[in-house]
Amino acid sequence: MNFRSARVKLVALYCALLLVLGASFAWFTIASFDRYTRETVTRSIDARSSEIWHTAKGSLDDRVALAELIEQRFAPEALGHFIRIAEGGHVLYQSGVPDGTDIAALDRAGFASAHASKNAQYGLLLVNTQSFAGPDGRRVVIQSGQSNSFAQGLKRSLTQSMIFGLPVLLVLAALGGYVFMRESVRPLEVMIDAAEAITFNDPGRRLPLARTDDRLEALGLALNRMLDRLDNAYQYANRFSVDAAHELRTPLAIIRGELEFIGSQDQPAELREALTNMLAEVQRLSEMVENLGMLSRMDSLWGKREHQEFDLHALARETMDQMRLLAEEKDIELCPISGAAVIVAGDRNRLKQVLVNLLDNAIKYTPSGGRVAVEVMQQGNRALLMVRDTGIGIAPEHQTKIFDRFYRISTDRGATGSGLGLSVIKAVCSAHGGTVDVESVLHAGSTFRIELPLGTAT
Repeated sequence: MNFRSARVKLVALYCALLLVLGASFAWFTIASFDRYTRETVTRSIDARSSEIWHTAKGSLDDRVALAELIEQRFAPEALGHFIRIAEGGHVLYQSGVPDGTDIAALDRAGFASAHASKNAQYGLLLVNTQSFAGPDGRRVVIQSGQSNSFAQGLKRSLTQSMIFGLPVLLVLAALGGYVFMRESVRPLEVMIDAAEAITFNDPGRRLPLARTDDRLEALGLALNRMLDRLDNAYQYANRFSVDAAHELRTPLAIIRGELEFIGSQDQPAELREALTNMLAEVQRLSEMVENLGMLSRMDSLWGKREHQEFDLHALARETMDQMRLLAEEKDIELCPISGAAVIVAGDRNRLKQVLVNLLDNAIKYTPSGGRVAVEVMQQGNRALLMVRDTGIGIAPEHQTKIFDRFYRISTDRGATGSGLGLSVIKAVCSAHGGTVDVESVLHAGSTFRIELPLGTAT
């Protein structure tokens, strides 16, 4: 899981908000429950004090009768209540004290004689103290209490439920939020996969739209319009390259023919040398124009031919045999090809041109006495072709750029070119659904690695 992703951050923010809201709700619920139970008990004991006075006011002089009357009518000990009746500081009746009562504090409070009702709490005991006046002017203080232990137990249970339930709810909400976010951004994932699959092999392909009538769909539409503009610009540049190559091919052929005709005549040595140099440059320009035309055809839909299946190992062996004379002229050893037969589907002539270009470069940039080796093998569901040499190598800063069009490392490497050879190799490999890359160590050699899809017969 990527903790820096927007999805995880949104879920974390959602959980933090839920935690704050859940904690606030739990605190409010517990506080409200505590206040409600306290007020309920307070109203109950306040009403009970008045009821006790109306029941006991006729039996104040007979303590035995008063006790029997209170026990029969209110049963305070059985119900967990507390009743105390006093007059002039003398207790006329007092029931047992419920568990959890702060008896010392209750005794210290004494017998308030205020006319107003007074509520107090002693431990778990809530007590209402009221003063009543009889017809004969006697002032009687009645204390009615009730244990709050049951309500406190419910409060503890509610608190525990909140403490243990809130994290569980939070985890479930986080999982649900993550799944919901994943489903919400699934159209984006589909668009990303579609964007990764778009290549110059299918320039008309566009991103699927989310059909949500919101900014997500607007993003898809904007990206598709951008792809349309890029495709139009690329097609324009491609047509320009094709037209330029076509228009230049004939003048260059005429110039070359004229120069060859002039060179066939008797000329001074200096003029003949100049003509030779001009012919070489015209040849280089002709090759460049041909490569430009080929690149344009490879990038365009009408330039792709129907692929046929053939043995890549056999093609590499055939090409090496044809390049052997060039290698022997430089005293370079072409090692026997290694590997086994691998069937690929493609344009055999184009892939042979890839091999010719790679072997030509390897021979060109390998000093005398060096070696060039070719290996063909199957690796998973791909065909792998590697061309290794013990040449001058390529500096690291150039290795990511050598496949760019017209990119040339330097002129002091002992050979010149148009800078399109490796671009042609990359274009041919891309048109076949393959890749090409290089591993090189300066002054030690290079390895060019080509991967191609296997044919159906493999």
